[in-house]
Amino acid sequence: MPDTRYGHNPSGAADPTRTQAEENILKDEKRIGDLVHVLRYVADGAGFEIMGRVTLIDKRTGRVYK
Repeated sequence: MPDTRYGHNPSGAADPTRTQAEENILKDEKRIGDLVHVLRYVADGAGFEIMGRVTLIDKRTGRVYK
């Protein structure tokens, strides 16, 4: 049975690189989620609604979010 403890790979060995990568992804997803929430809030306050996708580019990493 694979080891499912946090920070370990399926064979049970500690995997700090994978753990850090997953934490970075979750942190980026939270930043994007927070930003989209603020954009919707501002648009609503101004009497608008966001209807389509908004493309965002992270200035630090250059990563594109669609």
